[in-house]
Amino acid sequence: MFTVKDLYDARVHYGHKITSMNQHMETFIFGSRLDHLIIDLDQTAELLRQALNFIAHVAFRDGIILFISRNPQTTYLVDKTAKECKEFSQTRYWRIGLFPNSKNQFKTMTRLPDLCIFLSTLDSVLAEHPAVRHSAKMCIPSVGIVDTNCNPNLITYPIPGNDDSLCAIELYCSLFKEAILRGKKARETMTNFKESI
Repeated sequence: MFTVKDLYDARVHYGHKITSMNQHMETFIFGSRLDHLIIDLDQTAELLRQALNFIAHVAFRDGIILFISRNPQTTYLVDKTAKECKEFSQTRYWRIGLFPNSKNQFKTMTRLPDLCIFLSTLDSVLAEHPAVRHSAKMCIPSVGIVDTNCNPNLITYPIPGNDDSLCAIELYCSLFKEAILRGKKARETMTNFKESI
């Protein structure tokens, strides 16, 4: 679905300044250049393949997938990707207790997502998105793009990479969409095969 060169061309390897590095991201760092961190794309490629495989399996089993991002520059892209996959997105303010207290929030029993995909695990420049903690608390698996200033510990399938560059977000969205559509297509094929027997 992609090569390391595709990741390089999309600027996935560009990290933040050395001074803003989260200590838990140290193992994913290749080095630094001009005071900016460089992410190891070999590790990114391996972890991205694992995440895409998991996403396709969730889609194959007819799971609910929720795309989450608070970056205003990429809101339209995340919403558009979710719509094209016939899945869901949340790009606005996250109400506290949305997952852990969903019955009171929606006044009815609600089916929570089977997978959360974070295009950025940060809510603002310094604060972690509350949904990261909520999904971990509710045992909802997550796939997340983690930049050098993020904490990957609560993400089930962390993908080290740039979460600010528009071309990187476009690449992630296209890969996630492709994985979901392939999973759904495989489910349709299997259903049609069972009906024909």
